[in-house]
Amino acid sequence: MNINFFERLMTNSPMRALLQKKVEGPRLRSMALKERYPLCLELGCGNGRGVQVIMGLFGAGKVTATDIDPAQIERARKRLSQGKRYGGQVEFRLESATDLAGEPDGRYDAVFAFGVIHHTEDWRKAIREIKRVLRPEGEYFFDELLKGFLESPPVKAVTKHPEGGMFSAEEFTGYLLQSGFRLSGRWQWDGIWLLGSAVKQEAG
Repeated sequence: MNINFFERLMTNSPMRALLQKKVEGPRLRSMALKERYPLCLELGCGNGRGVQVIMGLFGAGKVTATDIDPAQIERARKRLSQGKRYGGQVEFRLESATDLAGEPDGRYDAVFAFGVIHHTEDWRKAIREIKRVLRPEGEYFFDELLKGFLESPPVKAVTKHPEGGMFSAEEFTGYLLQSGFRLSGRWQWDGIWLLGSAVKQEAG
């Protein structure tokens, strides 16, 4: 699902960048089980700031950055082409979190989704795709707004989220466990915000 004007404005804002760099990234890093993740996938790369967090904090050697919005991919490409730091280390793809058809099974050491899964039309399908593309013992790092917050009148007045992308923390983590993940970290702010990490347990 494409985000609306207000959501794009917030996604590309300096405030969002600061939150990602100073809060979300470090908190997820504290849950990581490995020092380095050579090959990573980011779902919904936005303007490229997530890639910078992944490269800077998680020791990624290469990142595949996906988004369903070509304009956001171009913003990310432009940001990450400045200077030589990211040269050859980032590959961009126009893909949906619920349909990663271009990604082979068991490819990635880690998958990152910074506030993306609640924008999808089917969050359970997104989790199944994440599991499919992860290697055994690969890690999924998630950062999501929860149903109670998204359904509040002030948020509904300025945003539009698909019903199929809404979940409580219990529903989300419960489905991860049911799908063959084990939780390796979790942080929650009431019914508003959930961050965590999960490990793909079995092969296949």
